[in-house]
Amino acid sequence: MGACHFQVLLFLFLLGAPTLILAQNLRCQKSTFVGLEADPVETFNWTTDKAETCDNGALCQETVLMVKAAGTKTAILATKGCSSDGAPAITFIQHTPAPGLVAVSYSNYCEDSFCNNKEDLHELWRTEEIDATRGSTDLRCPTCLALGSCLNAPSLSCPNDTNQCYQGKLQVTGGDLSAPLEIKGCTSADGCRLMSGIFTIGPLWVKETCPLRSVSPRKVESGATWLHTSVWRLELLLPLSLQALVH
Repeated sequence: MGACHFQVLLFLFLLGAPTLILAQNLRCQKSTFVGLEADPVETFNWTTDKAETCDNGALCQETVLMVKAAGTKTAILATKGCSSDGAPAITFIQHTPAPGLVAVSYSNYCEDSFCNNKEDLHELWRTEEIDATRGSTDLRCPTCLALGSCLNAPSLSCPNDTNQCYQGKLQVTGGDLSAPLEIKGCTSADGCRLMSGIFTIGPLWVKETCPLRSVSPRKVESGATWLHTSVWRLELLLPLSLQALVH
């Protein structure tokens, strides 16, 4: 009788095991976005009702790349979902700082269900610094930012502290999105380095090419946080770090 009772309990346990394993799998928000925004802080909504169940060992991730030229809208390429690569970490990179061209990326890998729940870009995109009036120089550059190819690129005066014109293209793939981006504008960055030589952003892979050259990739290791030491980026690090500790 005792052996029979044990066999029944074992059978019921085995029946429940798949359900138990499934319950341990992460659930993550799932979305992609590719578009241009005139005022991303006020208009971009990163919330979603979609979700997916991750494989064992996967993490939730949310990643966004933002690019802007002076006088243009802001290109936003964003993805949320499960990821089998990476380690829990928050990474913020100012690839190219203002004035002129600006390129910023953010990624968050986390290990709790629905932890990839950032709703907007308020902490990541400081409009008052990026759009600040800095006077102009005698330098003028063709200026445009487009998904695909620029249809026109008017010659605009460059802000102070820029000293050359940039012309290049980014091909962004991964995280269930694929998008080409053409950028022209004023910058102080040397050569074909809008992305500062860093091309792995969360699950995104970015290839940068310029008319006369392409750039060899440099990878950010999982868990690394790249910050340029300006005041607002130091302000940004604290709330993001606290958020990571809470989760």
